[in-house]
Amino acid sequence: MNGLRAEIWSRLAGEIEQVPPERREKARDLVTMAISLLCEDIEEAAPWDATKVAAARTMGNGCAADGWPLDQVLELLGRAGEETVAALAAAPGTTTGRLKALAETCNRFLRELLRGYQETTLAVVSPRSAAHDEAVALLRGTAATDQGRFAPAYAVMAFRTVSSSTVDESAFGEPGTGVLAALCEHGGYVLIPAGDEETGFARCARLHASLPDGTWAGVSWQKTGRLPVGRAEAAEVVTAALAARRPPGCYLLGDVLVEYAVLTQRPVADLLVAKIEPITRNEVLLETLRALLAADGNRSKAAAELIIHRSTLDYRLQRIEQLTGYDPTSLRQLHVLSTALTAHEATTTPPPPLPLEDTGS
Repeated sequence: MNGLRAEIWSRLAGEIEQVPPERREKARDLVTMAISLLCEDIEEAAPWDATKVAAARTMGNGCAADGWPLDQVLELLGRAGEETVAALAAAPGTTTGRLKALAETCNRFLRELLRGYQETTLAVVSPRSAAHDEAVALLRGTAATDQGRFAPAYAVMAFRTVSSSTVDESAFGEPGTGVLAALCEHGGYVLIPAGDEETGFARCARLHASLPDGTWAGVSWQKTGRLPVGRAEAAEVVTAALAARRPPGCYLLGDVLVEYAVLTQRPVADLLVAKIEPITRNEVLLETLRALLAADGNRSKAAAELIIHRSTLDYRLQRIEQLTGYDPTSLRQLHVLSTALTAHEATTTPPPPLPLEDTGS
């Protein structure tokens, strides 16, 4: 799989270089995530679950929010799909069934990407409340904050849900409470007045409890003049929580520090991903590693959770060591494997959409 991805990258390098410089790094990230999503289902045409749908729509959301013309987005990411199919077709031993499965995955990816793009652009032209416009201005740093209209500080809650239920502003309290929201179909930001981080997080946690099941939220408390910083941090917290397969919940940066560090140190993350990739392509070994991590390294507990004999577990752990060079029975080396697995999730899971729509002003 490493060789296939390298071949796809070589085919797309020229396309990425044609992207305007200010968008080139973002284009590289989008293509990386697209290749990862497309390559996951090469072995079999597995149905896309809610998380994969959310990932593709997230990419569309982000492109629309950044102002990329739709034709440019479809050309770049559509080309990523075409080159992925071409690279697989040239690989020895590729069957017609595998090519057909990948083509179906590419079509599904582009459909969901388009829906995500439209989700955001349609929101732009629909009527929005004054509270929405104020939230967008504060999060972008374009609001006049010296006129006494806003609270001195806010807890910024970024959230993303994979539930089919939509969320509207009525979920965040009655008008006049000072709570502001900027929402898209399945995510958004909420600004909650709070004098300190503890109070702000408690209020966010209560609001999170009223959101649909399957919702992840990140919280950052900031003085009003620093809300754009809070927006970025809260979104990174959501991404880190999703990447680390944390359960749906409400998180602060301190809850996902390791995951956040991986996200912000891409060269280190790439090295870790290379180490763990042989395991991510073996469902049994991946399940075994996750069970051992969940058991804090306790092999007896992990074997019981997997309903396998201890000797079977030990054999699988030996295979993990052979493939990665790290011994999962060593707590120190198990920690490296855990971080590498987080890096894999972080670099193959797109961030939540959470777009800041243009409001027509």
